[in-house]
Amino acid sequence: MPTAPDSDPTDLIAAFEAVVRANASLVGRLSARAGVHENALRALVLVSDTGYSTPTEVAGYLGLTSGAVTNMIDRMTNAGLLERAPNPDDRRGSLLRLLPDGEAVVQDHRRRYAEVLREVDAAHGGAALAVLSDLATALYQRAGDVEP
Repeated sequence: MPTAPDSDPTDLIAAFEAVVRANASLVGRLSARAGVHENALRALVLVSDTGYSTPTEVAGYLGLTSGAVTNMIDRMTNAGLLERAPNPDDRRGSLLRLLPDGEAVVQDHRRRYAEVLREVDAAHGGAALAVLSDLATALYQRAGDVEP
């Protein structure tokens, strides 16, 4: 049953904050399992999603400085998770691509999320996709309304 627009959102906010905390917990455990920092795991997922990314894109996505991202990329490169390749559009820049070990980390991450999401979706009659999509859209719209 939908909630009335003027009802007290306390329970909804508490539930959403619990989801955010639970997600942080899962990301923390998955990153520890992979032997990388949580931001490195997020970066690996970004590179997987895009096929390749630039260090500048990773920095923007994670909200980190270029120096912090450079150090993180160095660690992931040394760990055999990703590689730097020359950027054909910027001779001073590089493109980041996943190596097989990095792809394995991302696949484990996605598999675990897929299991949880399928279970929750089935328990709620297949409504999870629509609810999550609507929530993401609304959050992006509100973020656009907020002055920096």
